Amino acid sequence: MEFMGIITIDPEAFNVWSLRISMSLTTIIFILGCFLALRGFLYLRSPDAARLERVKGEEISPDDGFAESVAKILWSTVKADQGEGQLPPKPFLHDATRQVAENMFHGKFINKISLCSNLLPPIGLWGTVAGMIVIFLYTGDPGNALNKGAVGTKLWSTFLALIYYVSLEGIVLLLVMKSRKSMDRGLSVKL
Repeated sequence: MEFMGIITIDPEAFNVWSLRISMSLTTIIFILGCFLALRGFLYLRSPDAARLERVKGEEISPDDGFAESVAKILWSTVKADQGEGQLPPKPFLHDATRQVAENMFHGKFINKISLCSNLLPPIGLWGTVAGMIVIFLYTGDPGNALNKGAVGTKLWSTFLALIYYVSLEGIVLLLVMKSRKSMDRGLSVKL
């Protein structure tokens, strides 16, 4: 296969390498997303209520779980406002803390996992386009094994990318639901 009269490309090698690259990239990105999700689930571990009451007055540390961080954020807000004499209403404190904690969790985990999942369909499409290039530009017999392999390339790379995409999006949904439960647990500390 000749490209613009300048480069000659072996369609069989192009077909094989485009499949390898597409499938390798999607798998690596999927594994990265799963690793981030695992870290997110570990961060959402649930301490008991007594532990939350003990740690709520301490400074936030990197070793804290999400519920502990939420309790510490809420408590630090209450302490800062008590110095002014008037404590804001509880619903306001809970809502403000919820927003800060949610932004923190999304920035640490959800946004990065979503980035990984959103990269997968275009990479799968790249594999599809590479397979179609072989089909459309190969001047040989349309029914030969090379063209059938190109069809397989486009289908497998897209199929794999879409399975990975749906899996990561499902994991993101589970993380968001679990983070809300963990956040409610952190907001349950006594003020």
